[in-house]
Amino acid sequence: METHYKYILIGGMAAAFAAQNIREGDPDGNILLVGDEPHPPYDRPPLSKQMLAKDDYQPDDAYCKYDDFYPKNRVELRRAVRVSAVDRGARSVTTDDGHTYTYEKLLLATGARARALDVPGANRTGVFLLRTIENSVAIRQALQASRKIAVIGSGYLGMEVAADALTRGLGVAIIERKAHAWPRFASEQLGRFIQSAYEAKGGKFFTNAEVASIDGERDSGPARGVTLKDGRKIEADAVIAAVGAALNTDLGLEAGLEGDAEQGLTTDEYLQTSDPNIWAAGDIACFQDVALGKRWHVEHHLNAKWQGQAVGKIMAGDRTPFERVPYFFSDFLDLHMILRGDSEGGKSAAIVGEMASGEFTELYADEDGRLLMGVSISRNEPSLDPISDTLERLIQARVNIKGREQEIGAEGFKLESLG
Repeated sequence: METHYKYILIGGMAAAFAAQNIREGDPDGNILLVGDEPHPPYDRPPLSKQMLAKDDYQPDDAYCKYDDFYPKNRVELRRAVRVSAVDRGARSVTTDDGHTYTYEKLLLATGARARALDVPGANRTGVFLLRTIENSVAIRQALQASRKIAVIGSGYLGMEVAADALTRGLGVAIIERKAHAWPRFASEQLGRFIQSAYEAKGGKFFTNAEVASIDGERDSGPARGVTLKDGRKIEADAVIAAVGAALNTDLGLEAGLEGDAEQGLTTDEYLQTSDPNIWAAGDIACFQDVALGKRWHVEHHLNAKWQGQAVGKIMAGDRTPFERVPYFFSDFLDLHMILRGDSEGGKSAAIVGEMASGEFTELYADEDGRLLMGVSISRNEPSLDPISDTLERLIQARVNIKGREQEIGAEGFKLESLG
């Protein structure tokens, strides 16, 4: 086994795509990819979609590369190994099994972990987090054996799990601290629309509600329900907590890189950290976003994939900055959603189409009217592709919609007409 590598990549899916693009730009440089999970890098969206909805969906169906990708591209893959330290002076990494490897260029793409519940009973059996393949398999088994479940949190993951459970015919209670579903990015009217779709399938929402405890028949017994802080009790055979993620920044911060635990490791538009020999990509990269003109981190699959592709090219010598309009997606019940743009900014400004019909795009803008984000819902997934492309173009063009709200809301208006 070699101990010196031109490229060392630490992480999962983003690191795998970085390896692919490094190899395309540098056919000779040796590559080591280290991941702390027992699986090769995999996509996470199937864990809350296909894995839970289909009993025959297998863990390796989620792998982001075929098994022969790594030997064919001469990428040395080490699985179930955690990197415990980075020594920037020596340009080396040390793993928890005692090995030390030196590098010329290092990528940190360590992602995030599910936030645990901090309430009494959170450690009972029958309480689940969702981040890994093992989490997803365990939740699927719980859904198969349950009559009713409680989902804590109504963000992307929580709502997708709830949809899978409703499709299986289970009773579903969804508990949300805020006033409506998708509270981090959706307007109240969009949140209410989503809730109504779930309620029509039998889902029950508890909004403006906080969990006081996870209950069971004995102190150490399995979960049998949830008690809210207002005293209401919700029976459940399983409890799934989807209350956000914590960034895995410890490795970079302990090495002295600029950044913080909440926002990630600071990078420029080339995803280069404060150390010129180290790059960051995916959830942990607090990057200079050329497309939106802001610095932030984005926790989503496509951002990690795109940044992995971009940073691989950059590490191999291509000085093209990362510039993509963020893209989020979700599938739930019989509906599909895409979000393009800045999920942190803007307020609802106009709607193209009919919200009641489930075929519409809601536009979000800043105080000056600049279009920042669009959220599109449809029952026909392919129909969202051209809408996504149009939103990307309009956001990049910094289109202003102030004063055009009535025009946009008129029957028959086409999104393309904005610019």
